[in-house]
Amino acid sequence: DFLFDTGGGMTLFSAAFAKAVDCHYWGRTTGFNMFGERSDGAHCDGVKLTADRVALSAVDAGSIDFADRFSGDKAPDGLLALDAFDGKAITIDQAAGTLTIETPGSLARRVKGMTPLQFRLARECSSRCLDAFVGAPTREGLAWFTLDSGAGGVSLVAKHNARLFGMDPDVREQPLRFELAPGLPVDSPAVVADMIMDGNLGQPFLSKHLVTIDLAAGRLWVARR
Repeated sequence: DFLFDTGGGMTLFSAAFAKAVDCHYWGRTTGFNMFGERSDGAHCDGVKLTADRVALSAVDAGSIDFADRFSGDKAPDGLLALDAFDGKAITIDQAAGTLTIETPGSLARRVKGMTPLQFRLARECSSRCLDAFVGAPTREGLAWFTLDSGAGGVSLVAKHNARLFGMDPDVREQPLRFELAPGLPVDSPAVVADMIMDGNLGQPFLSKHLVTIDLAAGRLWVARR
C-alpha cells in the first residue's frame, strides 16, 4: 500500500518494504521541500515496480519513516511519486480515487475537450526527482505552482507572490481565487507561507478536476469534473 504523491519528487520505501525487495541503498540524494527544509538520504537504484500487473517505470528509490503520521491506521509501505510513471501518460481522478495509465490511443481520446495548461517538469535531487508544475498567470508573468496530490485541504501561495493573487502577504489563511486559463477558475482555501516555490495546488483543486499528464512529451490537460 503506497501513498500516491505527485509532489513527492521521488518514490520512497519504508524500511520493512525495502527489506522485502532487491534494494541496495548507496550514495546520497539531497532534496528540499517547499519550505526550504533540506533532506538527505541514500538511494536504491533501478527498482522495478508493477501495479495491477502493469509495469511502472523503474525508480531510484529513497527511504521514508512515516512515524506517527498515520496514528490509529495502517501506515503505507511507501510513497509513490511521478518518477514511477516517467515516460508514461497518466490521468488522475482524485474524487473517484483512480489513476489511469493511458495508451497513445486512449490519451488522444481523453484530452479531446480538455484544457491544455502551461506546464513544466522539474528534475531535482541530482535528476532523481520528478515534479509537475502548472503556470499560473499574473500581471508580472507566470507563477509556477506544483501539483500536489499529497497536500491537504488548502492550497499554498508563497509570500512573495501573494499580492499578485489579490492576497495579503501578512495574513496566513485566506481564499485563493484566479483563473488558470479562461473558464478554468481556482477557488480554494489557502495558506500564505514563506516558500521556495511559487505555490502549491493540492486537494481543493485536484478534487474538482480531471488531470492528464503526458510525462513523455511534457504536456498537461485539465477538465472540470
